[in-house]
Amino acid sequence: MKAKRLHVLLVIAIGLLNSPLNAGIDSHQIRLVNGTTRCSGRVEVLHEGQWGSVCDDHWGIQEAEVVCREMKCGTALGVKHTAYFGQGAGPILLDDLRCNGQERALGECDHAGFGVNNCGHSEDAGVECSDVPLNVKLFNGTDRCNGRLEVEHEGQWVKICKNSHWGDKEESLVCRELECGTPDKKDVRLNIGAGTNLGSFTASCVGAETSIAACPLQSNLSACEAAVVYCTDAAPMRLVNGSTSCSGRVEVFYRDHWGTVCDDGWTMRNAEVVCNSLDCGTALEIKPRAFYGQGKGLIWLDDLRCTGQETSLSKCKHSGLSIHNCGHGEDVGVVCSDHIKLLNGTQRCEGRIEVKHGDHWRKLCSSGWSQKEHEVLCQELKCGTPLVGEDMPDFGDRIAPIGVKASCLGNETSFMECEIKETADTCDSASLLCTHSKQIRLVNGTTRCSGRVEVLHEGQWGSVCDDSWGLQEAEVACREMKCGTALGVKYQAHFGQGAGSIQLDDLGCNGQERTLGECKHAGFGVNDCSHSEDAGVECSEKVKLFNGTSRCNGRLEVEHEGQWVKICKNSHWGNKEESLVCRELECGTPDKKAVRLNIGASTNLGSFTASCVGAETSIAACPLQSNPSACEAAVVYCTGQPDIKLVNGTDRCTGRVEVQNDGQWGTVCDDSWDIRDAEVACRAMDCGTPLLIKPAAYYGPGRGNVWLDDLECFGNETSLMQCKHTDFGESNCNHMEDAGVQCSISTRLLNGSNHCSGRVEINQEGHWAPVFNANWGLNEALVVCREMQCGEPVVASTPFNFGHAGQATGYTTTCNGRETSISQCSLRGYAQTSQNHAAAATVVCSGNVRLVNGSNKCTGRVELYQNGQWGSVCDETWDMNDAAVVCTYLQCGRAQKIPNSGFFGRGSTNMLIGEISCTGREHSPDECRQQNIGSSTCNSTSVAGLLCSDGLPTRLVHSTGQCFGRLEVQHAGQWGTVCGEDWSMSDAMVVCGLLGCGNAASISGNAQFEQGTGPIWEASDLCFNNEASVFKCSQSGFNGTSCGHEQDAGVVCTESIRLVNGRSKCSGRLEISHNGQWGTICDDEWQMSNTEVVCRQMGCGQGLSFGGEFGAGSGPIWLDNVVCTGEEDAITQCSHQNYGENNCGHSEDVGIVCLGNLPKPHVSLNPGPVVNFGDRVEITCSVLTDHLGGTYILQKTPGPFRMQRYSVSESATFTIPKTNLSHGGLYHCHFQKKILSKTIDMLGDPVELKVTVKLQQPIISLPSGGPMMLIPTNKIEVKGGSTFSISCSIFSKYEGGSFYLRKSNTTATKHQESLSHSIIQVAYFDFFDVTTQDQGDYTCVYSINISTQSFHSVPSKIIQVIVSGSAVSSTVTGTMVGLALVLILSAIVYLCWRRRGMASRTMVQFTSRVGEVIKEDTAEIRGGAPSERDYNTLANEYGNGSNPEDKGPNEVESDNNLERNATEDLTGRVCYELEPLIHS
Repeated sequence: MKAKRLHVLLVIAIGLLNSPLNAGIDSHQIRLVNGTTRCSGRVEVLHEGQWGSVCDDHWGIQEAEVVCREMKCGTALGVKHTAYFGQGAGPILLDDLRCNGQERALGECDHAGFGVNNCGHSEDAGVECSDVPLNVKLFNGTDRCNGRLEVEHEGQWVKICKNSHWGDKEESLVCRELECGTPDKKDVRLNIGAGTNLGSFTASCVGAETSIAACPLQSNLSACEAAVVYCTDAAPMRLVNGSTSCSGRVEVFYRDHWGTVCDDGWTMRNAEVVCNSLDCGTALEIKPRAFYGQGKGLIWLDDLRCTGQETSLSKCKHSGLSIHNCGHGEDVGVVCSDHIKLLNGTQRCEGRIEVKHGDHWRKLCSSGWSQKEHEVLCQELKCGTPLVGEDMPDFGDRIAPIGVKASCLGNETSFMECEIKETADTCDSASLLCTHSKQIRLVNGTTRCSGRVEVLHEGQWGSVCDDSWGLQEAEVACREMKCGTALGVKYQAHFGQGAGSIQLDDLGCNGQERTLGECKHAGFGVNDCSHSEDAGVECSEKVKLFNGTSRCNGRLEVEHEGQWVKICKNSHWGNKEESLVCRELECGTPDKKAVRLNIGASTNLGSFTASCVGAETSIAACPLQSNPSACEAAVVYCTGQPDIKLVNGTDRCTGRVEVQNDGQWGTVCDDSWDIRDAEVACRAMDCGTPLLIKPAAYYGPGRGNVWLDDLECFGNETSLMQCKHTDFGESNCNHMEDAGVQCSISTRLLNGSNHCSGRVEINQEGHWAPVFNANWGLNEALVVCREMQCGEPVVASTPFNFGHAGQATGYTTTCNGRETSISQCSLRGYAQTSQNHAAAATVVCSGNVRLVNGSNKCTGRVELYQNGQWGSVCDETWDMNDAAVVCTYLQCGRAQKIPNSGFFGRGSTNMLIGEISCTGREHSPDECRQQNIGSSTCNSTSVAGLLCSDGLPTRLVHSTGQCFGRLEVQHAGQWGTVCGEDWSMSDAMVVCGLLGCGNAASISGNAQFEQGTGPIWEASDLCFNNEASVFKCSQSGFNGTSCGHEQDAGVVCTESIRLVNGRSKCSGRLEISHNGQWGTICDDEWQMSNTEVVCRQMGCGQGLSFGGEFGAGSGPIWLDNVVCTGEEDAITQCSHQNYGENNCGHSEDVGIVCLGNLPKPHVSLNPGPVVNFGDRVEITCSVLTDHLGGTYILQKTPGPFRMQRYSVSESATFTIPKTNLSHGGLYHCHFQKKILSKTIDMLGDPVELKVTVKLQQPIISLPSGGPMMLIPTNKIEVKGGSTFSISCSIFSKYEGGSFYLRKSNTTATKHQESLSHSIIQVAYFDFFDVTTQDQGDYTCVYSINISTQSFHSVPSKIIQVIVSGSAVSSTVTGTMVGLALVLILSAIVYLCWRRRGMASRTMVQFTSRVGEVIKEDTAEIRGGAPSERDYNTLANEYGNGSNPEDKGPNEVESDNNLERNATEDLTGRVCYELEPLIHS
């Protein structure tokens, strides 16, 4: 019986050993390719005789440790992603690796299966190892830092005995040697195993050894207990510059140095590890961007990806020690709770409570637990308030002999201020549930599982920007909301605009995160969005399909009583239930043709059976019954909704793209339509690879709605509806912009590095099947490459393998090489058997882009392959973004320069592409928008050319830059230096131009940039005359020379820089021109020393400040991590990364402010440089400077006048309310400002202010009636012996003064003090007993003294007095004139009354010189009455203080009639300027 059992067990064992599960990597099964040492490079493994790469999905430090161990290369120093060591060319053999770090080989790690992957070669994984083989290891432990100690001794691994020689000194040495921290005395000791098959040795160390293997070892012949070492596996860690020991900048200790941690990708899970390892409770906050100040020294860790369960940061996945792309401005900090931690919750604001009491963590007892304690804890943890009305989830219990009880008043700011006592009483653990435990919500949706996405950060709810918002992000949001599958991804505020902050932008989820906050993002609150871009989502509430290939297939899970459960596939499960699920998830109908996959059993879920009657709208509404026994899970395959079709093409996989919405078909706009969108369309149509994108209604304009616009697909979606887009029907397009696509209909290539390589499959009778390589050769490969628009075949089938066929049946094919499609070849069915086991047919095509007529494959004229022929590209819109994509695609380094049209010769007459438009981030030109030549004006000379960096014949060698250094040239694949004897500035200008580095600033010929190696060539003018001559000599050869390397030539190139968006040329956003294109510079590592270099290069004096206040730029970001000493002549001489290499966005564009050649302060006078006495004057000092704000000082010479004012703007205004003569003089402005440690002190040029007293021309006239009634005249005849008077009057705001009445041709002058009547000064000159001596011409002159100065008016008009006749006639004449004046005055008063008082029935009375009241006269005076228009004109002119001398020529002319209209003038002014007596 025993023999039978043994036989059975042996058969089972043999079967397992030979089963596919045990099929692993071949012996000598790993290598590192393209590295700088044997212990670095792209990881490749050998399987079934073929080498293939490893995908970097889940690639981390544990996986790297296994590789280094397998390669006998010591420890892992760096983890490399995204084809860091170049893209492989064979199959991708491993994906989704998950190692624990203890495996002997990668094949022992969990993985998806050999050849099973969803990657391209752009994701090839790499590693850097220490290259120091370890001769010490810890075996059989839980990780690499604990286990049984084994030492390599004389070529054999032996165990070390734990005896009297073994102690703490030896254990510390092991931990230090393995970089595992210090001995962990608290760790629970496990049964590691005795290692009975190993030799036993004792170790006696003296303490100076660097390895346990260096200690004296002595063989131990008797049995002994093996030494077991437990290390903390934690590099010492600390928090620096915080307010407590549990807050601050994160620093770790490696290799005897403290260093910082970069904040890239930093999440709360990382913070949890820090707080746990420091025994600091719960993680409360992440503080990025050097919140606690910038550290010094090394940056040890970057790109950390912790699960939250690690015991130290070193156990998390990361890029490798000291491998980063950060500056100390990105040092991360953390705030921990110190004395409180919450356990077993799904969010940081919920869980079972433990309190640090003394040096021990104690569970908090729920007895006596009240709302007050709840409130204090929620507040301290920044978790809001207690969540009221919610059932407390079960967070588990802790069995512990000692707990603590707490009693709070409710007003404490910390829980430790409450009364806390230890207790040995048995108690249940207290739990906490705060409002902020729910860190996501959906707003304005129709169900709890749909709406605008909002997240909570630091107590504030905010929306999420829809930039990069896609299906993966939606899945995370649905999971966090405890909803089902993501049904719809919504953009552009589909559920309305939010009102708070925008918390998240540029999210990048892999779909497996627990919360949105764990996804990569720009940083909380960092965004360039508006609420019109708020993201939304629609999730299923109760149902999801798990672990399938799309959202419409997978294992069925249903939410039941708050838990997700699986549904059993039993007698109750059938088509009715499956149809209900497909309908509920909007996935069409059950797909009976789908290939059933092994989805997984999900043993951790409860099992239920569902019995539906058929009327339910959800599977969750069917009666569910618990199934206690094991059962097979129900797996659902749905067809998905047919929401796309291709119209007007030549086959079903070609045409105008149309999608269905609300039962109606409509088109897709070609705005942003690119190859990734086309990939989704081809996949949704079950077609092959997208061959061409066709914009501009190539397949004719559609009808109806334009349903979709501004599509942004990642390329992995299963439907265009899952891509980011505007709302259905919202577009700015017409049907002449309808998008089209051409997909391969019968052939596709799988698992290649691009769409032009891979395993061949063909579509026959609606199903994709593999082609096997029996009879496969060059003719068949030619047809495939032609059909796929991929040029010519490079390799057909071997040696490349792009994975297994996936099924045993398929086809073999025979072609003559002239067919346009593989479907036109002869096809025969093929089935693999044990005798016929052909591999899958594969092909590698040249691709659809090439550079021709250059000196190598990386330089030349650009040609693209379309429709079976090569054609040139028009250079009208060709730019560096387009060039970057081509260089990357050809694996030729970076785009270096775009030469002039025709540099590489004329193109063929076949010009295919009129326009190509790339962003620079595409992997292939296929992904860029292309426009056929059409109506382009290009000819055969206007063709695009390109120089990639790997194809240039010259380079400048220096450790810190690529635009200065030692000149090296290439010939026949060998690099050499250039002799400096004949090296000239003109030669250097050619080199700088060729490298796209601007102009030559200086040259050297004495090995200034260190001596090179290899051949030395002559700096002949024939080779450096122009760029073409450099290429020619590189091909034909340079002349030799007798120079030594001590004469190696060097050059410093200087590229043009400018400052944009500033207030002058000396301030603004810094931009640099490289390869003829302007781009920005990132602010990472930027310091004042950099600013000084830029300001000096710009000729702008000293540097004052730098920052980002000048806005975001556009185009490329040319430079990053620029570090200057401050002594450089140009910014390009400073240390920096290669051009275009950065990890920045334009929000980090650096701007600077230089002192510059500041203009002098300017003084302006208002109303002007000449003012009247008593006028208000405003004097403004202004400075045109970027440094707004400062002290303005206004001074006048001569005199002590000084006014001072601080202003935050570019000017300050000083006011003199009423000027007097002392205010006249020279004014100048003094500007003072202190900026940082520099003081600006500037004195402006003086400006003169003149204060004058302007007097009008007096009016000379004859009074009549009252003293205010004047008769205008220029001639008067009086009788001898009679009496008459002459009045002199003037309109003046100055009171007092006197009049002089002068008679012409004599010296006779009469003087009379003036009488003031408001603004009128009047004097009367009486003549008694007139004689002929009084006859003559008279004029008036007005004079006044102001501030001890005398001012005189110009003479008035002349009045002529003629003496003749008797006094009687004169009296009669006077009487008649008096009566006429009475009538005129009455008319004037009447008009004044009508003008000022008629509407309100007002009476105006004027007072005469002697106090008489001049009463209103109702008599109508004809002939002399002024018009209303004249009154208005005169009143406005004189009432506003105008002056005849201030008027223009036309106005001055009108004043010549003043005397003629004296009555009108005086009375009009009286009406308006005297204070009237008003009676209502």
